[in-house]
Amino acid sequence: MAETLEAEPAPSRSRVEILHLLLALLPKIPLMARVALLHISRWSQQAKYLDLRTALTVAVLRSFLTPAKPLSITSTQRFLGRDPGIKGRIWVSKYAAPAPEGSALPDVLGKVIEGLQRSLAVGDAVGAAELRLPAVVPVEAEWTGYRAGVAEDAELPPVSEEDKYHEMMKECKSRVTVLYFHGGAYWLMDPATHRPTTKKLAKLTGGRCYSVRYRLAPQNPFPAALLDALVSYLTLLFPPPGAFHDPVPPEDIVFAGDR
Repeated sequence: MAETLEAEPAPSRSRVEILHLLLALLPKIPLMARVALLHISRWSQQAKYLDLRTALTVAVLRSFLTPAKPLSITSTQRFLGRDPGIKGRIWVSKYAAPAPEGSALPDVLGKVIEGLQRSLAVGDAVGAAELRLPAVVPVEAEWTGYRAGVAEDAELPPVSEEDKYHEMMKECKSRVTVLYFHGGAYWLMDPATHRPTTKKLAKLTGGRCYSVRYRLAPQNPFPAALLDALVSYLTLLFPPPGAFHDPVPPEDIVFAGDR
C-alpha cells in the first residue's frame, strides 16, 4: 500500500504575525538596551509618569517613524503635498487670483508687523530681525463644496473650472464662505491634502470653502504666506475681473484652518 502523505498544517496567521514582529524588533535590541540602561540608571531626564515600558514603546515607535535617511525639505514637501485626486461627494473648482497691480499691500503688511514688534518689545528683547517684504503674486485656491447624490468614487464632470464652480453653487444652502488655511507649519501640505476637511466643513455649514494655496517656507519665508492670506481675503471681498464668484460680505466669511 502506498503511504499516504499528510501535508503539514500551515502556520496560523497569528503565529506569522508574531514572527514578523519579532524579526522587525530584532534590529531594535541595541536601542532598547540603551533606553533601558539610561532609564534604570536615571542618567536621562525622565517624565514623572514615564515608566520603563512606556519609554521603550515610545523609543521603538519613534525609530520606525524616523526614516534611516532623512528626506530633504523639497522631497518632504513633494511627498506630503501629493494630490490624491478628486472623487466622491465633493466639488472642487480651482482658481488663481491675479496679483493686484501697483498694490501697496506689502508695505502695509510690513508696517503692521513692525508695529506688533514694537508693542511686544521684540526688538528690545532679541533685536528686531530684518523684514524682507515679499512680492505680491497670483494666489491659487480651491473652491470646495459638498456634492450630494453621487457615488463614493464619482469623478467630477469634464467641464471648465468655472462651470464646476457654478454647479457647486447650485448645492450651497447657506451664505457661509469658509476661508481655509491648511495646516503644515507653513512649510508642508496643500489644499489638495485637506479636501476631506474642507468637504466636511462645506457639508456642516451648507456653504463653501475657499482653500488657499499659500507660498511655503523656507523657499518663501515669512511673511509670504501671510501676504497670500491677505490677498485671498481681499479677493473674496473684491473679486478681480474674471473671478467666478460675486463679492462676499465680510459677515459671511469664516476664517478656519489647522496646525
